[in-house]
Amino acid sequence: MLRIATLLMTMLALNMAATARAAEPFQFPEGKHGASELRRINGIPVLILEGTPAEMGEAYGILAVKPASILVDAVPDLVVMLKLKAQYPKIIEQGTKLLSHATADQQAELTAAAKASGREKELFIFANSLADAYKIGGCSTIIVEPSRSQTGAPLFGRNLDWPPFRNLGEHTLVTVYKPRGKHAFASVNLPALTGVISGINDAGLSISLNEIRKTGDDSPKLNVEGVPIAFMIRRVMEECTTVDEAEKLIRSVKRSTYGDLTVCDRNGGSVFEVTPKSVNVRKAINDVCLCTNHFRTDGLGVKTQCWRYEALEKTQAAMSKLDVKAVTKELDGVNQWVWTMQSMVFEPRERTLHLSFTSTGSATAKPYATLKLGEIFDRPLAAK
Repeated sequence: MLRIATLLMTMLALNMAATARAAEPFQFPEGKHGASELRRINGIPVLILEGTPAEMGEAYGILAVKPASILVDAVPDLVVMLKLKAQYPKIIEQGTKLLSHATADQQAELTAAAKASGREKELFIFANSLADAYKIGGCSTIIVEPSRSQTGAPLFGRNLDWPPFRNLGEHTLVTVYKPRGKHAFASVNLPALTGVISGINDAGLSISLNEIRKTGDDSPKLNVEGVPIAFMIRRVMEECTTVDEAEKLIRSVKRSTYGDLTVCDRNGGSVFEVTPKSVNVRKAINDVCLCTNHFRTDGLGVKTQCWRYEALEKTQAAMSKLDVKAVTKELDGVNQWVWTMQSMVFEPRERTLHLSFTSTGSATAKPYATLKLGEIFDRPLAAK
């Protein structure tokens, strides 16, 4: 059955890829709103948000969501493709409950984004709680510790794998949030996703989410009393500077669902295997830390067979040192073709992002553009 399902998905992907090629690639238009602006840097659309939560949300709605109207209008088709039409009302009900546990600032920003974009708040609820309610993504991550890095500093590679849908990958956006009194951070996201699934902050702390379907600790698949996982990750970006601080925060909150969080600071990283009941930590082996889509620690691991993990394990067995190009090569070796819509490498010490994204083929086959985020993080805030 798995082979049949894979074949059908591949056929669907071919059709969608052909459709996407027939149209001009989507590009976010540059623009400004208040103290915020959207501009292209080395071919990457970068939205820089400043101000109060409401002001940042308003700018996000106008500069990021409004231009993506063709994609946003197709969300009902996405619901059908994911076979969630019958479950959709329940997902919105659960998502509303989950988002009530986000911080007041996060909620205010989301509400303002919905209003400014002219979209129902339901769209944002769906986008920001889907990872809690429904598991479908693939994803692979690799952390190279300083001793195995040619740069002498850690490297953090990440593939975001998700079912191909229209020209979803082309709507990739790097959003830089500069909230007053909190860490500035960058999120590699999509329109209406104001939580974080891949990001780095001004301290160099980097993080990503890999979805998990099974756990051995009998946790519920969804705890509606928990913080939505994408907003828990956002809190890590806003409040933490190190892996240890991230672990402390993650343990302190009520968690909504299963997930592997790969976390890396200026000195190295770990994988946190997270459920509503548990937080287990997995360290590097031979100074390389890997993650795909299975828990692997005692008490949580159920089934661990994964060809992508096995392919990446070769880097743990080797003694060679890796640079950014070598990490992108490893990511290319575990790409899932049209599912791999984003691929990135973070350099935490340099606060630099190397990013590729696409709606056709694998992002790992496309050129990676470099974005020096430290320069944006360190720019003084606009006067009040």
